[in-house]
Amino acid sequence: MAAPAEQPTELEFRVTSSDYAFVSGSERGSCRWILRELLPRSDGEFLEFFEVRDASPATVDRISDAEPVEERLVDRHTENGVLVCRIEEPADCVATTLADEEAFLRDLWAEAGDGRVVAEVLPSREAGAVVDSFTDRHPSVDLVAKRDRPREGPLFLRHQVQDVLARELTDRQLEVLVTAYRAGYFQRPRETTGAEVAADLDISPSTLSQHLRAAQRKLLGALFEECGPAAGHRIDVE
Repeated sequence: MAAPAEQPTELEFRVTSSDYAFVSGSERGSCRWILRELLPRSDGEFLEFFEVRDASPATVDRISDAEPVEERLVDRHTENGVLVCRIEEPADCVATTLADEEAFLRDLWAEAGDGRVVAEVLPSREAGAVVDSFTDRHPSVDLVAKRDRPREGPLFLRHQVQDVLARELTDRQLEVLVTAYRAGYFQRPRETTGAEVAADLDISPSTLSQHLRAAQRKLLGALFEECGPAAGHRIDVE
């Protein structure tokens, strides 16, 4: 067996099978699907948040009626929609397979039926073994590129943040926080109202507010307790 590489390895796969929702959806709508969030749930299922580009609102409405799309979030300032897919069988999902193989997902998208998945394998893992296991579980997926990459701080920071999110927030708090963020609730000026986000989630505005406050409090608590004050900044408490 080859020795692990001294730097991360980037793997790029091509996905064209209509068995994958992001591929079939992009083909039906002649548009682009981009995975923005993958949320694990305590029941073993996952929620995938896909941004849909280059599609009219009518087209997004049409493709959102197909399985496994569960709901559509409305972006009222662009023609991009956000579709939420529920994954009941994680073994059928390329993103969860990569997570099982301890590979970091960097990019997942499809345009007009032609998809790409880009992942990064740390030096502690043998990239060839990851490829073999991944393609065994997804035989219709092809490896198209394998590249060495320098270590990049933002990648590791991203996964530290994801770990805090998974550890500190409940499934519902995380779902509410991501839904509000993707709908533009935190933009200034806001792209959507709390009532509109609550309606998307089928909850009351007061419940939405409670979930958001709890999520923000937990995240800020984890940030300040684990990271402490920024270097070079003094905080005086009266």
